[in-house]
Amino acid sequence: MNLEKELRRLQKNLKKGTYKSMLQKAGIGTAVVCTVLLGRYYLETSRAEEAVNQLRQTKEISQRDGAGETEAVGEERVMPEYQTLFSENPDLEGWLTIEGTKVDYPVMWTPEDPEYYSHRGFDKEKSKNGLLFMDEASDMSEHGGNIIIYGHNMKNGSMFADLLKYKDEDYYKEHPLIRLDTLYETRTYEIASVAADNDLEELPYGFTSASDPEAEKAIEAMESNSLYDTGVGLTYGDDCLTLSTCDYSKENGRLVIMARRAAPDED
Repeated sequence: MNLEKELRRLQKNLKKGTYKSMLQKAGIGTAVVCTVLLGRYYLETSRAEEAVNQLRQTKEISQRDGAGETEAVGEERVMPEYQTLFSENPDLEGWLTIEGTKVDYPVMWTPEDPEYYSHRGFDKEKSKNGLLFMDEASDMSEHGGNIIIYGHNMKNGSMFADLLKYKDEDYYKEHPLIRLDTLYETRTYEIASVAADNDLEELPYGFTSASDPEAEKAIEAMESNSLYDTGVGLTYGDDCLTLSTCDYSKENGRLVIMARRAAPDED
């Protein structure tokens, strides 16, 4: 009975506007907090992108100036544009670029802690943007394998946000090629399949090596789940490249692009 009386009292007070001022103040306070948090987010992501821009400048300067003093890695020597960056951070594994998009970032690899650069910058300090990072089991030098590279889909359009645009076939037609520099060579990959799914079993995460039992199944699944036909076929034994980011249009969604390496004389 007391509960019913209290509810009627609250209803009367709401009609009278008794709580109007209180609700307005609460609403204003919430809006201010949201604005501050959003502003902080964009400031932090902008700073992270500026830090990457400095890496791009270092890369360009090193390429222009030519090779300097560098240590050989095995029997191979690091290309001039990556010598300085590699000396600053040996976790650098390469650089990924898609011409005409915002995708132009270093690729990091820490197999002992695979997601280390998920929320860290090149200087290893915390970063909302993180950097592109390679799957722990991927191997840049393996033939017939699948190099999987992950990156965030950032609200400010940086990192792998542009990959979501590949849902549109016309966008694919304008940007069909991916450039991946290892530390030692430049490669070109042709996009073969674009899939948007939240069923991880249908995506090629279980395929990194040609010897993986999931290899052929992963290739077939990507071809059958592709949003459109690119005309580029995937065959077991191809050198594959997979780019993966979150797709927030569905719960636990992923946008995945799978590409095959062009013949060396076409790189």
